[in-house]
Amino acid sequence: MSVSASNQAFASSTDNLAQTRADAQPSAVAKAAGAAGPSFEQSASQSGPVFDSAAQSRKPGFNPGPPPRPNPTLPDPLYGKQSNELLAQGLLNKYDKFKPWYAPTVTPEHINNMAGRPLTGFSKVDENIRLARELLKRPGLMQALDRNNGTGALDKSLSKQDISKFILSSNPLKLQDDRQLAQNVLNNFNALKGPWWSADRNAIDVNTFAKFASRPLYGHGPTDSITQLSREVMARSELKGSMDNVFGFLRDGKITRDDLYRLLR
Repeated sequence: MSVSASNQAFASSTDNLAQTRADAQPSAVAKAAGAAGPSFEQSASQSGPVFDSAAQSRKPGFNPGPPPRPNPTLPDPLYGKQSNELLAQGLLNKYDKFKPWYAPTVTPEHINNMAGRPLTGFSKVDENIRLARELLKRPGLMQALDRNNGTGALDKSLSKQDISKFILSSNPLKLQDDRQLAQNVLNNFNALKGPWWSADRNAIDVNTFAKFASRPLYGHGPTDSITQLSREVMARSELKGSMDNVFGFLRDGKITRDDLYRLLR
């Protein structure tokens, strides 16, 4: 073999070895890409979902923001399902929290003021605010608690006696306002007035309410409903007088249909 041929064979062998080493070792760019971890970015020619960072940030779980504000139209989880009696008992238990030191009794204005306060995050304070808000959602209850213990008239004063009277009453008509109760009397006019042969056949004697109110409950629906109606009328002496006649000097102890129509106008 000549020297020239030997040199050519050695050069060829060297080139093959260099090429083999180059194929076996990744490039610096490939190493850097591998060290950075897998990439979920896809080219425009690829199909399927794109897992880019902008899409991730748009998902609700990645940026929840502030918690939702309470919805005042939803029932209160603490007081919303309580009966009117339990709600009134709650007001009685927290009476001094609602009544300013200078006021003799709690008034509807005090409850409005309490309900208008923002929640504080302190459970004891917030319970009072939420109780006031629930009371305002029940105008029938607010009126019933506002009734004067003696006359039944609305006097803008929710005394402890007024609240206790409501709690202890089992009369299903106690939430009716005066107009509803007068309409109830008109609807039951024939059952309350005297029989056809009596002198009171066209009117209700005001003393009839006291007579029927003193009866026990018999468990007979129609009879007991008249008893309960009479008891509620007796608890509202001012309304009873107005049903006789709106003007006191014209009262004659008889309640006619015309008297009730005039009151209900």
